[in-house]
Amino acid sequence: MTESGAGISERAMKLRQRAITDPEEVELDELAEILSNPIAPPAAHGATIVALLNVARVRDDVSEVFVEDLNRLLDRPSLNTVLVLRCLRQLASNDPKAVLALRDEIVDRVSTESTDVTQAATGCCVELVAADPVAFVDLVPTLATLLDSENEQIRNNAVYILSQVAQDHPEEVKPVVPQLIDDIEEREQPYQTNALSALGAVTCAYPTAGAEATDTLAELVASDAPAKVRANAVGLLGDVAVGDPSELEEHIPLLISCLQSDDEYLSGNASAALLHVAVDGSESVEGAIPALIELLDDPSPVVRRNACKVLGHVEATVALEQLKTMAESDPDEEVQTTATWAIEKVT
Repeated sequence: MTESGAGISERAMKLRQRAITDPEEVELDELAEILSNPIAPPAAHGATIVALLNVARVRDDVSEVFVEDLNRLLDRPSLNTVLVLRCLRQLASNDPKAVLALRDEIVDRVSTESTDVTQAATGCCVELVAADPVAFVDLVPTLATLLDSENEQIRNNAVYILSQVAQDHPEEVKPVVPQLIDDIEEREQPYQTNALSALGAVTCAYPTAGAEATDTLAELVASDAPAKVRANAVGLLGDVAVGDPSELEEHIPLLISCLQSDDEYLSGNASAALLHVAVDGSESVEGAIPALIELLDDPSPVVRRNACKVLGHVEATVALEQLKTMAESDPDEEVQTTATWAIEKVT
């Protein structure tokens, strides 16, 4: 006997409730049966999708078998598109390659409008982009527009996708650099972090690309932004210095103040940025010598190593005795080697 629509809906509602209270006990085959049933009422499909979403949140074996059915349901006007996209995002977090097959269907729902559908679709792309960054290159112009969205989550989704594309294809994101810089000081931390990541990837490939951001980055470093954001901004200033050390000369006092931070990433990135400047013109960083000498006792080997390098480049004779001690007894062999090199430069 064929099950009635009402019977299917009742079963779907029970599955949804079970998925909320005890998702581990939900039978995947039963979910698949309802989702693949073309005569199941929209309410049954909707309840089953909610159940699937809850199950997938706690079980990482839930993905590929449901992708085709969700794709079919994505086009049903009687179903909530946002709900289907959210379910696909959860499946993508378990198995991005399985959902990547629906890349076109998902991207087609990303518009320049700040809608719930755009938010859900870009959320799917967040889970998929690392699996195949090149598949999202053609989305870059739309993402650039969404950087100005009034919806915080859409902005954060867009900048994250751009940061991932930039790692492998910086040339595609290079035109977006002015927008990534714009308003970065006022944005929320996730936006700042991913914008800096994208800018860093572009600047590593095109050292002069970040030069226009130098003043903005310095303002971000001097702000009350979280230490991680400030450290990333200093790291990007260091990348800029690789291409043009003179861009950082007016910001050297700021970098020196960062050397005194308790955050090892902030102080470490500041010492690395000063190193890039010192290689080209040691006189401009001589004011950093006292703070650099203090960093020779820093717990981080990376920070100590960078400090040794800068002190060597500026030929800081005042640090000679401490460098000799480090060359003989620093617990890190690379620091010992760097200190030995610095001694040779100083003497």
